[in-house]
Amino acid sequence: MSTPKTSTRPQRLEEILQLLLDDEKSSAQSLAARFDVSVMTIHRDLDELQRRGMVRKFHGGVSVARTGNHEIAASLRRNIATENKQRLAECAAGLLHPGQSLFLDDSTTVAFMAQAVAGIEGLGISTNYLPLINTLAESGTAEVRAIGGAYNHSHESFLGLAAVRAVEELRVDVAFVSTSTADADGFYHQEEAIVELKMAMLCSARRRVLLMDSSKLGQSSMHRLGGWEHVDDLITDMQAPGDFLGQLKALGVRVHVAPNAPEGAAR
Repeated sequence: MSTPKTSTRPQRLEEILQLLLDDEKSSAQSLAARFDVSVMTIHRDLDELQRRGMVRKFHGGVSVARTGNHEIAASLRRNIATENKQRLAECAAGLLHPGQSLFLDDSTTVAFMAQAVAGIEGLGISTNYLPLINTLAESGTAEVRAIGGAYNHSHESFLGLAAVRAVEELRVDVAFVSTSTADADGFYHQEEAIVELKMAMLCSARRRVLLMDSSKLGQSSMHRLGGWEHVDDLITDMQAPGDFLGQLKALGVRVHVAPNAPEGAAR
């Protein structure tokens, strides 16, 4: 279906992102033909998307893919592997008890816990992720503390020194964190500012839970967030390699594998 010539620029930017998610081989020329605009206009659109942290331009093309030194924007990650993220979140919620205090980080995986914890009474939730703050505040199912700082458009969250200091002043029962990649030596993220805040959350929690789907395991990114001594539990899916999980168990990490059913399970 062709895009109407009357579509606004914001609409066009959204559709460009969707097209790139569906087919990364799309060129500026093909996009220009698709939207009936000039190639120069498409390049300006791609420049704007890059400024927002949603795409990476490089010689000969553009990408929305995650790499070892680039994380794709949260607005895109929210729509990727949603069913799997929901299962991980439901498994994570199974670790909780009424009245506990939590950190939920700004990952789109952990964000699915908003729905998963709705039936648990008396939770106190602190987070720096703006969509999660809004969702929790509207639902009224938990006491919500917003962790402030400098707003980052690409991550849709508050980061920086003020956010780190706010986290360091708190002590919570459980921190739920996700990140980009992990291997036998630890877990990683592409951006230093993200690493700093996630690590502060882990250091300020009595129990530290990492949520990661199997596609992220066995890889590394630019910045090492921490070693497995900083994690008490890993929640992953049924496609996670058994030898890798065995290594983690030998290090004392409790491994929980989310099944296809809603309830969590440990392996």
